[in-house]
Amino acid sequence: MLQNKDTHKVSELKNSFTHRWVEADFIFDILKCFAFSPLNKALRFFKQQGYRFDLIMSLLITMPFANIQTVNQLAGIVDPKKDVFYRLKNNSSINWRFILWLFVMKFCKLTANSENTDAKKCLIFDDTVLKKSGIFIEKVSRVWDHVENRSILGFKALVMGLWDGTSFITLDFSLHREKGKNKKKPFGLSLKKLRAQFKKKRTAGCHGYDRAAETDLDKIASMLKMLKRAISHKIKFDYILTDSWFTCDQLIDAVCNIKSTKVHLIGMYSKAKSLFVYNSKSLTYSQIRNMLGKPKRCRKLKLFYHQTTVKRNGRELKLFFSKHGKNGKWHVILTTDTSLSFIEAIEIYQTRWTIEVFFKEARQLLNLGSCQSSDFDAQIADITVICLQHILLTFRHRFDTYESKGALFKELEDSVINHKLNERLWGLFVQLLNIISDLLDGVDEIELFTKIVTDEEALSKLKQLFLLEDSSDLAA
Repeated sequence: MLQNKDTHKVSELKNSFTHRWVEADFIFDILKCFAFSPLNKALRFFKQQGYRFDLIMSLLITMPFANIQTVNQLAGIVDPKKDVFYRLKNNSSINWRFILWLFVMKFCKLTANSENTDAKKCLIFDDTVLKKSGIFIEKVSRVWDHVENRSILGFKALVMGLWDGTSFITLDFSLHREKGKNKKKPFGLSLKKLRAQFKKKRTAGCHGYDRAAETDLDKIASMLKMLKRAISHKIKFDYILTDSWFTCDQLIDAVCNIKSTKVHLIGMYSKAKSLFVYNSKSLTYSQIRNMLGKPKRCRKLKLFYHQTTVKRNGRELKLFFSKHGKNGKWHVILTTDTSLSFIEAIEIYQTRWTIEVFFKEARQLLNLGSCQSSDFDAQIADITVICLQHILLTFRHRFDTYESKGALFKELEDSVINHKLNERLWGLFVQLLNIISDLLDGVDEIELFTKIVTDEEALSKLKQLFLLEDSSDLAA
């Protein structure tokens, strides 16, 4: 178990956001490392309209670091007028996914020599709700927010990210709307409100057309397409991590069919009626768990657990069952890696929380979801720019925080290196489970931890507790 002193700094970006390297001049310096030449060649048409693409993109990327909230403020400082920025963001011909992947590949190339070769690299999928305030926004709908347990106006953003052992970056994303079950109110809106939404004619096959069509694509199908793109771009990863919503037969099949590299899936599982083959019988996971007898106890994690190997659709899988206390709720983790022990599976799976922190940091520091433009192309552009900003921050933070000043790519002693974000999260997770185990028998700790990570006030209070304990340790 990690000590409290290693867990009180949960928000890497937030804790370093006032550092001088987030100033606009430093961001411009970092941008020089991310060559724009492929973009300029692909976007010559934009230059023909009066301004270079890399100039406008650089200005958009540096906005939050220069304390500029809107393009109206930016247009008052620099020569391009606000229409230039709006024209860029509303352009259906720009391949924003291509731009993000160029940054990702450059980041991977620049950080290749600083990778933690012993750490497990994880591809992480998760979705989050982006609230919107206008019903006239193109493609907007009412979507279910599992954190607030209610329907809200907005989009569901499906994100694919990479944890390379040191840093988390976003690789790809898609926006989705939910049609709902009420036929009289498709997408949760009256027909009158749907007709009043902004509509834009796009040429079939253009990039904006494809991204708009994605809103009605099933999220599982979109996830599998993202996975194929990651493989085609030769992204290196050992495990795919998902929550219970995305752990499904389609993903299991896709992972097992990857031939180019050895990859495994670890995901929470909650489909109660799904059948597995155990002892030559078709049983649900609850029936299997009841046949496993008395659970073992993991002293390190203070968890009761079972583990067993099963088959589904002819594929060998491993199931882990865990709970806190005698009356705790059982959770199921499924993996295609049957060689994993219980502790190994849990410690790898906890890396999934880094994407939750990305969502939180992107909202608070980079204004993720704040775009209220009626044009769907602008929504895609805004999120892409935020992903680029996060990649640049991660790039600079990686070398300023985790590497030595004298030899950027040499290893440091453990006493000098800051503990990585996933280690701190794991320590926080363990501390939280210990508290729950002692005080609130029967509470769903996974759901509670998610709410704490996404709630700023709750997270701040918990961090203060750790800080107080650190102070007492120093006094002693």
